Amino acid sequence: MKRPGKDRRFYKCWGLIYYNPDDPSLFVDKQFGYGQTMNFAHRSSWYLMLFVILFPLLAVLIPVFLI
Repeated sequence: MKRPGKDRRFYKCWGLIYYNPDDPSLFVDKQFGYGQTMNFAHRSSWYLMLFVILFPLLAVLIPVFLI
């Protein structure tokens, strides 16, 4: 039985982005190598990416503007 994370048709942009609306998993195995990637069809993955980008940005910019 194939795992949902290994079906090649759901990997976009040369295999870098996994997008499968029918897969309820937030994290799936990478297509190549070890590790996991996010299912960008899952709404929580977008919130997580927004947090990962905005938190360090705000941590740097807030002290700059407070000085």
